[in-house]
Amino acid sequence: MSTRRDFMKQMAVVSLGLGVPAVFAKATAAARAEVSAGTARTLIVVQLAGGADGLNTVVPYADGRYRDLRPALAIPEAEVLRLDDRVGLNPALSGIKTLYDEGKVAIVQGVGYPNPSFSHFKAMDIWQTADPEGKAREGWLGSYFDSLTDVDGHPLTGLSAGRSLPPAFRAQKTTVPSVGSLDTFALQAPTAVASKREASLVQLYDAYKPSNTPYAALLDNTVDAALSSARDLNAAHAAYKPAVTYPESSLASGLQLLAELIDAGEGSEPTPLRVGHVTLGGFDTHTQQAGELTPLLTDLSAALTAFWRDIEAHGHGDDVAVMTWSEFGRRAGENGQAGTDHGSATPMFLLGNRVKAGLHGDAPSLSSLDNGNLQFTVDFRSVYAGILESWLEASATDVLGQKFEPMDLFAV
Repeated sequence: MSTRRDFMKQMAVVSLGLGVPAVFAKATAAARAEVSAGTARTLIVVQLAGGADGLNTVVPYADGRYRDLRPALAIPEAEVLRLDDRVGLNPALSGIKTLYDEGKVAIVQGVGYPNPSFSHFKAMDIWQTADPEGKAREGWLGSYFDSLTDVDGHPLTGLSAGRSLPPAFRAQKTTVPSVGSLDTFALQAPTAVASKREASLVQLYDAYKPSNTPYAALLDNTVDAALSSARDLNAAHAAYKPAVTYPESSLASGLQLLAELIDAGEGSEPTPLRVGHVTLGGFDTHTQQAGELTPLLTDLSAALTAFWRDIEAHGHGDDVAVMTWSEFGRRAGENGQAGTDHGSATPMFLLGNRVKAGLHGDAPSLSSLDNGNLQFTVDFRSVYAGILESWLEASATDVLGQKFEPMDLFAV
């Protein structure tokens, strides 16, 4: 049965269009006061959906076994963007290679977990709940958001740039918004439809006066103040000046939206945004992988490079970090359709001024495969633990539900 709390949670996201930082004055003040007491760091999570091929992303060009396993798909050694005398990047990642050379990129090799799942849905759920046993109901970042929610219950912690909320953001106490495009960044400009919406909101707030609820900080403002703040936010969006020209892609648009939110603090006040999420799909490269993977990696590299140059130009380079993940990698050998099938271990990228740049973890062996799959060398929950402990300054044990040795990934 739907409760008043459920109804209000839905309305906070659906009727207002986007419950983002700065829409509600008191909630914003509470969030900013909380963030001011800490470091105001933001994590941007980029999901590479479909199972990104790690071996043709971070290429073990010096290992002859790589070319034996992939006679058609192996990246020519002369084209590899070398990181050291063993591995290098796919040539489509030239922008990321430049950032790596500047000391802003860390690459964690061989990331996975025991007894991997090769099902897209199950594997994505495992990564997003940090629970290979499938028992967790909350997302790992949802648990983090809940740890931030104060007694007023303000939900100003995260935003997903996309049409749906990722399971990683599922939380018990916190409502996290998602937005599909920059056009829905706030309440729409005054129109007949918008006026009716505003009238409905007035009736809603009249019917449900704030009380001792988990969303009191959100609801105890008048609707007039809420609408006024939303218009202010819309104006701020219109006034935002990216320092670079973003590529024309959905990934770049999502990252630009997150850059705008990161820059949304007034004066010296930090943004309340703690975690943003955006997805790039299409990595399920079972057939004709060469023609599919190159444009995907080109998009990833160009969008992340533009985002980072924009973030740096606006003075936020020391306070933002980016993490990529994919539900699994691909099998070590190519298949008969010039593609690769669902595999296991895969690399993760971290981007930021404060990451410990370079290669982390051991590259999975190509000579010791598990039924044709790479054996992981780093548990993904150790990467999460390092991010939680060092970057987000949260208890990784509390968020993940058990102790994992945090990877040393940040110089903070």
